Amino acid sequence: MQEIQIIDSDLIGTLVTKAKQAERKRTNHNFHKQEEVYQRFLNVLSKDTYISPHRHLSDPKPETFVVLEGEIGFLIFEENGDIKEFHKLSSNGPKRGIDLQPGVWHSLVCLSDVAVCFEGKSGPYDPTIDKEFHPKYPLEGESNVKKTIQTFESLFV
Repeated sequence: MQEIQIIDSDLIGTLVTKAKQAERKRTNHNFHKQEEVYQRFLNVLSKDTYISPHRHLSDPKPETFVVLEGEIGFLIFEENGDIKEFHKLSSNGPKRGIDLQPGVWHSLVCLSDVAVCFEGKSGPYDPTIDKEFHPKYPLEGESNVKKTIQTFESLFV
């Protein structure tokens, strides 16, 4: 890893292009190595990306999200999957980020054409135990994803 990495318009522009072209409509840019204890990265989202509601419980990890560009809708869920609260996070404020304790069911939806978020969470990253997906909601690629995105978006109109 480089000793320093600058977060500038060139990096963000490259990542926005990559996110818009990606099948998942998003991309990450890691500043960390997978085995590091502090994971930090840019998560660049484009409209209609889907992040299935999930939590980090079996490998309990807090998470922090800060919106650098654009707007996202951040959703918090009850244990049964009902939406408990929702927050519009925007680079223009008034809410710009959120910090979650381990085990909180959450998801987010991109409200602008593109959103750039800085995320930090505990590591190391192990994809086999990182997330537990909520059984009430579809997983990526399932047929009812588009309807779920629309439902989430409707909370922020």
